[in-house]
Amino acid sequence: MIYEFKKFLDKIIIHKPQIKFINNLNCKYEKSAKIIKKNLIKQLYSTVNWMGCIKFIEKKNISNIIEFTPRSILKKISKKISKNINIDSIYNTQTFLLTSEKYKIYNK
Repeated sequence: MIYEFKKFLDKIIIHKPQIKFINNLNCKYEKSAKIIKKNLIKQLYSTVNWMGCIKFIEKKNISNIIEFTPRSILKKISKKISKNINIDSIYNTQTFLLTSEKYKIYNK
């Protein structure tokens, strides 16, 4: 499974993020596309440090998070860790459009 996922990722071009991207394995900003791919593979078999990520986010005074997920599980967990963070979950076309509108994210 890991090998197949790596082959799949090798076909995808990931550019340097234009917004701050937090790695949920070590709870810090990641700027390298190569390391982002490497960490996506590691997420298949490593523990995600979500509590550490939320604490890092709080420390950086970030108040809004967009979660891409099949369900809004992290949103529920995060509310128990911090009351100061707003999380929008994108899990279908409708939630994508609502979040895009809310944050004025659209491609012109």
